[in-house]
Amino acid sequence: MALTFIKLFAPQQLGTAAATIFTCPAAPSTTVLKNGRLRLTNTTAAAVTATLYAVPAAGVAGAANAFVSAQSIPANSFVDVDIPTLAAGDFIQGLAGAATSITVHELGGVLYS
Repeated sequence: MALTFIKLFAPQQLGTAAATIFTCPAAPSTTVLKNGRLRLTNTTAAAVTATLYAVPAAGVAGAANAFVSAQSIPANSFVDVDIPTLAAGDFIQGLAGAATSITVHELGGVLYS
C-alpha cells in the first residue's frame, strides 16, 4: 500500500451554491483519502454559515452526505473541520451563506492506494 502526501487543493472561496472543492483520484480504484482536514475562514465583519458535503462518486450533495451543516463562523474567525474518509471518485462540495465570505484551505490528508 502506497502513501501519498499531497496538497489536496488550492485555497478557494465558497459561493452560495454547492460547488466541488476536491475530488479523490479515481485511479487507482483502491485510492482512499484518510485524515483530511479543512479550515473555513470567514474574512468578513459578520457571521456567515458554511455547509460541506462528502459526496459519493456520481452522487449529488444533500442532507444525507452533509458533514458540516450551516455551521456559523464568527466574523474574522475560522473553524477547522475533519473530512470523512473518501473513496476513489468521491468528492467534497461546499457553499456559504454569503458569496466571497468563506475561504476554504486544506490542512492535510493522506491518500492511500
